[in-house]
Parts: sequence; structure tokens; C-alpha cells
Amino acid sequence: MQINRRFFSTLRWKIALAYLVVIGLGFLIINISIMEIFEKDMIKGKKMALQKYSIEVAQTISNMYNDDNPDVIFEIQDLGDDIARKEGEFTRILVLNNKGVVDYDSYNVVGPGSLLKRNLIRDVPEIQDVLKGYQIDAKDIYIPDRESNSFKRVMYAYAPITHDEEGIIGAVIISSSLSSIEKLLSRTRNMLNLYSAIISISIIIISFVISSFITQPINELTEGIQKMSQGHLDQRVNISGSEELRQLGQAFNIMSEKLENLDKARNEFVSNASHELKTPLSSMKILTESLLHMEVDDPAIYNDFLTDIDHEIDRLNAIITDLLALVHMDDGGVYIQKDDVAVKELILKSIKGLQILAEKRNIELTTTFDEEDLTIYGDEMKLQQVIINIVDNAIKYTPDGGKVWVEAYKGLNSAIIKVTDTGVGIPKEDIPKIFDRFFRVDKARSRATGGTGLGLSIAHRIVLLHDGNIHVTSKEGKGTTFYIELPLKE
Repeated sequence: MQINRRFFSTLRWKIALAYLVVIGLGFLIINISIMEIFEKDMIKGKKMALQKYSIEVAQTISNMYNDDNPDVIFEIQDLGDDIARKEGEFTRILVLNNKGVVDYDSYNVVGPGSLLKRNLIRDVPEIQDVLKGYQIDAKDIYIPDRESNSFKRVMYAYAPITHDEEGIIGAVIISSSLSSIEKLLSRTRNMLNLYSAIISISIIIISFVISSFITQPINELTEGIQKMSQGHLDQRVNISGSEELRQLGQAFNIMSEKLENLDKARNEFVSNASHELKTPLSSMKILTESLLHMEVDDPAIYNDFLTDIDHEIDRLNAIITDLLALVHMDDGGVYIQKDDVAVKELILKSIKGLQILAEKRNIELTTTFDEEDLTIYGDEMKLQQVIINIVDNAIKYTPDGGKVWVEAYKGLNSAIIKVTDTGVGIPKEDIPKIFDRFFRVDKARSRATGGTGLGLSIAHRIVLLHDGNIHVTSKEGKGTTFYIELPLKE
């Protein structure tokens, strides 16, 4: 049991771990996909915005730049501040002449970091295409950051400065940091990871609880099966949960009950068989010992004792024969040789030898046939054994001067052989047991009549082997009726 609990505890952890792996991979794929889509969408929006701003700046300063208006630098700075406020990022505007040289810088810095009067054509290949009038899409790149000693992501947008009379007179470059987008992406990624972890842990807990509900009934079933394998066949389980698990529990209980009943029947059969075999053996032993110790030298007395011993041997032989017949039937070793069997002829052959027994006790044995040509398909010898056993019982348990009659008529899809007597009858509580092996309603009287207690069991098995049915009705003190149903010939 401890091994089982350890096994199912391990099984629950394996189920939970399997859920964790599947869910983790699922969340990983989903998070990567979401972040990729989110990032592409934000970068695309940023590119469109900067591209729009670069065109607006070029159009705004076109005339002032062409006229060399010194106030153009203030306009550029104002435009840069306005874009920075809208985008929430540090934004830098560079104005280049038609040679690619920087004339104005919204930062207006001087010294090592200044770009004024520098030719950017070599550093920024896109400038040549812009100065030729081509529309260049904005792009984002990683550049070194001196302050953080790492790299930062920056986006550049380009637009030509066009004058109505002069044509292309320069170009505008707007650079904007993407730090806010990077921070937003990082926060979003962290939140997704956090929520994914929380959901995963919640699912692990839930799956562990659910798996315990699933494995607990299986654990209970396994323990029951193990106990049954050790010989404890009285195991029952009370399974709750899904319909499938309840059905499994019910099936186990039915199987356990059948095995228990089978074991009880086996034990009872062995006990009864031992008792039945012991009785004639005990009688023979007593008779033999009496002969050995007898000092009377009378042949008649010896003859009586030997006759009794012979009778007990016949009785023992009958019990063994019937037992072997039942064993063969249970093992499927009995071959049923089916052929056309006329019901009337079958009954007349079966009761022919019983007429003398009935006449000795002044019992009226009659037959009635509704149809003369009623035909079934079966083994005639085996079916004769059925009728002989039942009619013989009817005669034995009918008082002298009583009546036994055998009827045959056609049912819906079968031929019905009805055997009725005016005998002692069978108590209502004993009717379900009469086909059990060695069962006797009146044990003392049954042994007095010489029966083995196996005749009805054999008859019942033979009828079942013919795909038929046999049942009985009885009233105590009034008589008994057996109905033998056998399939008609098609």
C-alpha cells in the first residue's frame, strides 16, 4: 500500500510537471509572438511619425533656409522641442546643404560632439539618395552610448528640402531615441512573464489537485485489486467523480462480487462433494468392518452386507459420473451433436423406462402433445437425459397415487416441454437454489431416494448448451411445474 501511495504521489507530480512543461512552452511561444507583434507595431508607428515630422520640418524651413535667414536655427530648435514633447523622446534635427554638409543642428553643440560643417555623405549613405529626391524610409539602429557605456537604439528619418524655384537645396535628418519604446517593451515583457508564471503556478496547483482526484480512485482500485490477488475477495470500492470513474468502480464491485460468489460456490461445491463422497465411503467402511468382526457364518447375512456395499459403490459411482459430467460441461469438453429431433418421439423415449417406476407407486404418468410434428435442433441423447432427470424427480417427490404429466406445445420461437407433478412442492425460498449442485430441499428424503443432488444441475447445463432456458414454479404441498424451452428448428 505504501508503494502504491508513493507511486501515485509520483504520478501526480509527473502529471503536474507535464502540465508545467506544456503550459510553459505554450506561454513562451505566446509571449514571444505577442512581443514581436507589439514591437513591430510600435516601431512601425514610430517610423511613420518621424517620417511625417521630417517632411513637415523640410517644408517649414524651406524658404528660410534658401534665404539664409539666421532665425532658421531658432525655428529648427522649436520644431525639435515640439517633436520631443509629442514623442516623449530626445529628438535631434540636422539640416544639410545639397553637398551633404551639416549647416544647422537643433542641439547647436560645439566641440567634439558637434556635427556642424561636417560632411555626412560618407557616414550616412542614404543622404545621397535623399539629395537626389528619393523617398527613404526611416530606420532604427543601435549606436554606442558614451554615458552608459553600452548601446542605445536610435531611429533616423530623412526628407529632402525642396524649394519652388531652386529645387532640392538640402536635406533634413531627424534622429530620435527609442528608449521609451524599449522601456515599454521591457515592462510589457516582464508583466507577461510575471502573469505567465502566476498562471503556470496556479495551473500546477489546480492540476495537482485535479490529478489527486483522478489518481485517488485509481489508487483505491489498485489497492482493492492487490488485496484480491492476496485472497481477500470481499473488496468493494466507493468511487466518486466522473461518470466514467463511477462506472469503473461499479464494474470492479460487480467483478469482485462475482469472484467472491464464485469462490464461495467453489468452497461449497468442494464441501458438498466431499460430504457426498464421504457418505457412501463411510457406509462401506462400516459394513466392511462389520463383516470383518462378524463371527456368524451365515451366507445370507454376508449376502445382505455385500449387497449393501454394492449399492453404496453404485451410489459412489453415480456421484463421480455426474461430477465428471458437470466438470466436462464447465470446461466446454462436452460435444453437442445437434440434429433434427422430433419432440414427441423424444419425450416418449425418455419416459418409457420411467413408466415401470410410476406404476410401482401407482402414479399416473401421462403425456399431451398440441402438435404432432414439433421439431427442435439438438442432441437427442443429452435432451433425453434432461427429461429423464426432471420426470424422475417428479415421480420421486410425488406421493403414491399422485399424478405426473408431460406436455409439449409450441411457444413464440421455441418448443416448450412442461413437466407437472402433484408432489410435495418446493418452498418459495428454495426455488432459486434448485439448480445448484448438491442442493436438496429435503436432504434426508433425497438421500433415501438415491439421488446425487446433481441431476437438475446437469439438466440445467444441457439446456443452456442448447441455447434454451429452464425455469420452475411450485407451491408447497400442491406440486411443481418445470418449463423446458428449446429453440425450434429454423
